[in-house]
Amino acid sequence: MNFTIAKKYRKIILFCDMFVRNFYLCVNNIVMKSIVIYPDNPKQFSVIEAFLEEMKIRFKSQEDIIISEEIKQSVLEGIKDAEEGRLVSSEEVRKKAAAICSK
Repeated sequence: MNFTIAKKYRKIILFCDMFVRNFYLCVNNIVMKSIVIYPDNPKQFSVIEAFLEEMKIRFKSQEDIIISEEIKQSVLEGIKDAEEGRLVSSEEVRKKAAAICSK
């Protein structure tokens, strides 16, 4: 085997080796597992957060606002009313509120 062919062969082997290593790293990063925890109260959240910090485990917290189905429907109805032009001005609301409060 002459020198040029050996050099090309070595480059191919190096390329394949790098490809396999990069593929392995990508696959390992893609298959990362995670756990989602839903604490029932602020104390549980604080304890879990302190534990994760103590163990030096990376984590991300987020705050979710949970509303009842009744409130959700009320908000959706309000949005629909606004889209259909059924609006009341803030001045009109103040007048009605003043009338109710003066009784």
